[in-house]
Amino acid sequence: MSSARSGFRPFRACLAVAALLLLLGGGAFVVMSGSAARADDNANYPQASLTAPADPAALIARGKYLTLAADCMPCHTGPNRAPFSGGLVLNTPFGGLTSPNITPDKASGIGNWTDQQFWNAVHDGIAPGRSYVVFPKFLYPGMPYTSYTKLSYADVMAIKAYLFSLPPVVAPPAKNLLNFPFNQRPAMLGWRLLFFRSGPMQMKPGWDEAMRNGAYLAEALGHCQECHTPRNLAGGLIADRAFAGSPIDAFYAPNISSDKADGVGGWAKADLVAYLHDDGNMIKGSAYGPMQEVVRESLSQLPASDSADIADYLQTQTVAQVSPPTQAVSDVVGSLALGAKVYAANCASCHGQTGGGINQIFPNLAGNSSVTATMPYNVIGAVLGGIDPWRAGPSMPSFAGSLSDPEIAGVANYVRTTWGNKGVPNATPQDVLNLRGIAAVPMNADKMADEMGCPRVSNSGAGNTVADPGNGLLGIFEGATPETIPNKIRELIAALRSANQTISRADISNTLLAAYCPVIAHKTGMGLSAKHEALENFVANAQPLIDTPIAPSH
Repeated sequence: MSSARSGFRPFRACLAVAALLLLLGGGAFVVMSGSAARADDNANYPQASLTAPADPAALIARGKYLTLAADCMPCHTGPNRAPFSGGLVLNTPFGGLTSPNITPDKASGIGNWTDQQFWNAVHDGIAPGRSYVVFPKFLYPGMPYTSYTKLSYADVMAIKAYLFSLPPVVAPPAKNLLNFPFNQRPAMLGWRLLFFRSGPMQMKPGWDEAMRNGAYLAEALGHCQECHTPRNLAGGLIADRAFAGSPIDAFYAPNISSDKADGVGGWAKADLVAYLHDDGNMIKGSAYGPMQEVVRESLSQLPASDSADIADYLQTQTVAQVSPPTQAVSDVVGSLALGAKVYAANCASCHGQTGGGINQIFPNLAGNSSVTATMPYNVIGAVLGGIDPWRAGPSMPSFAGSLSDPEIAGVANYVRTTWGNKGVPNATPQDVLNLRGIAAVPMNADKMADEMGCPRVSNSGAGNTVADPGNGLLGIFEGATPETIPNKIRELIAALRSANQTISRADISNTLLAAYCPVIAHKTGMGLSAKHEALENFVANAQPLIDTPIAPSH
């Protein structure tokens, strides 16, 4: 099911050790059966969640709706995998967490799970089986059972009925790639004792059915807090900062509390409903990054009335959270001036000179709350990794390879503070460098290549960049060995001269450097100085081949 991928913060190793010590000294541990947690279901849920439909077809239909609302499929579908068959690696500061197969295959999926076992997994985060014989098989909170624990028993059983109606897919589980000690499941006991409380959804007595539905969708099924609530040093949600905003992947899940200035309390309800259900509008902008997936795969497929109920709950019933002030960069004037040049050269043709965008094609940046969120990561993440199309428009390409860290920081500060936007110009080159290590960027533009100082690459070669020769030629040295490198050099030089017989030796040298630099940047077991020395040797050894004149044609 959907994943909580918010960025956990430093000192995690010390806290994990502390959790492990808590486990070893904690004495006996009793796993709740779940019956106590179901005792007051009837007092805490919307009407539709109180009783599962008796008709099998209606039960499956209800389960499909709930599975869409819970956004289960995207996180349980890896690249080139069948839906729900798992295999998606969720990158966390603790290592990679691989989603399992939740189709009803009996060998590799959940086809043998009983109702109680399914309930224990979704509601309590405990899967069938044991760890080290004596410990329950605790699930990692990448599976957001911390929110799903608020689901009713009837709804959990409806989800199970839907998943069991799907075709079984044979997909043996892939190993998690978590680092020690996080790969030791028993250590989760300490974390659970500190940060997990199972139990039903709590509703206020005066809420009508629409408000109860909105709360249930936001707090339980949609698990909005998992991304929009800050986490403490151990990765637990900070309860008194609910919906206040938090980093997620290379983006920032903004404040969606009822605060009228920093949250969504001041939005027109129609704009918030459009954002949640219709992928935004030209007033508040569009969803992108992780939220775009949520809208596309979940919220847009639910009735619009559900988005309206969520909007009512977020705007009127959540605690207003004021975003903490952040410090502007020291050289604001210089950063904004650089950003204005970058915007004019790379962004204005699509988003407009005044940030207004083009209706149904390119979203507006002026007035876009995602752009002006507390932290500048949304703009940086979009520039680094590009974003999927909005409505009838094309995809936004990645500029990670063509723009430097100061340029990306500058353009982020520029769009956050121009055209009436009230964001803080707080994007730094270090922020960009850090996000290069998280965002999906080309190898020649990731953090390792950036720290190595690899050449910038663009389609045209303008702005002190190397022109991309196309046809994948810049990847020619990937997997090359010392024995094959000379032939690879000759192959690339020949391709460059074939495409442009007047190409200069300097341009050939720069292209060779741009192709080989990322390869050496990713070499393991070498320090930065050794890598630079290896790169210098490569350039020196390539010069005789570059200087070889073109053989006359006959």
